[in-house]
Amino acid sequence: MFPTTGGEVYDSYLFKKIASSLKVEVSYFTDTDTGSVNKWYLPVRIWQHREKIISCHAIFLNSGWVAQSLWIILLFRLFYSHLDIYIIHHHFRYQGMRGVKRFLFSILERIGLILSSAVITPNPYTRTIIRCIVPHCQVIFLEMAFRKEKRPCSCHEKIRLLYVGTVYKRKGFFYLIKALGMMNKQERKNIHLDVVGNISSKNYYNKLRILVSKNGLEDVVSFSGRVSDEELRNYYSKAYCFVFPSLLEGYGMVLIEAMSYGLPVIAFNNSAIPFTLKDGKNGILVENKNVKALKNAILALCNDVNFHSNLSKGALVTYNNVRSLFDLDNDIEKFITERLLK
Repeated sequence: MFPTTGGEVYDSYLFKKIASSLKVEVSYFTDTDTGSVNKWYLPVRIWQHREKIISCHAIFLNSGWVAQSLWIILLFRLFYSHLDIYIIHHHFRYQGMRGVKRFLFSILERIGLILSSAVITPNPYTRTIIRCIVPHCQVIFLEMAFRKEKRPCSCHEKIRLLYVGTVYKRKGFFYLIKALGMMNKQERKNIHLDVVGNISSKNYYNKLRILVSKNGLEDVVSFSGRVSDEELRNYYSKAYCFVFPSLLEGYGMVLIEAMSYGLPVIAFNNSAIPFTLKDGKNGILVENKNVKALKNAILALCNDVNFHSNLSKGALVTYNNVRSLFDLDNDIEKFITERLLK
């Protein structure tokens, strides 16, 4: 497994900790078994290999494809009742959709959670939503945790804004580029944005480049793609602040990573983000999708060194107070003992 997102990092860590337990035997069902197939066809391939699955006592599914695999979950519940089905749930996909698609996926996702034996979630935001819309669903809260390391605080040479993460539509780049484009040349004279992370879609990337060019930001915005760990540390250590225009997050692990370097964070006030980002304490919360407010927040931080310093201190306090991997390890061990070995 080669995780690229925060959710994948969490899932991978959870599976590896369970697999490392001498009390539990773990098998992985990967694309080696199914081949490279469309997400909607994947359940068919899994059903063809059901003999391997039904020999187990429990299966784990990521909620990212629960809507597509609803029928196979139902069949497992009906004909193989000895199987415990655990769904790892980071956020509701339907929240990022519109119209009929949003309505249909909201129903499918809820049914998937109802059919599960229990839902594992690492974040308080998703736990709260689940309890509201599926009140009888059993929720196992294995809260997110972080590798606590002492990192050098940013010593920015100029006003470098930083984004780290996969580049795709849900991350809200159009709003950030438009916010920079609203600034006059004097306002953005010393500002530069580094976008670091995997480009998920060439088509989407081309649209972003066109928008950058349209706003005259060719010398302001740089796309670096995915970089090595050492290069990533260099980007963090040179940044002035972290800008995260995402439109939907289950947790936003990268916010804590940025704060570990003492970086204040600017982000939209949506989904799980306010659980980590406290306005005026460790960053600035901006009204969701409000381009002008995003522009003003960036300028406010860039033009006030004392404000930046106070938020930087708050960012470090937030990082120092988050849970460590030791805490999560204890929770996973308890889950293994109380659930998997029951």
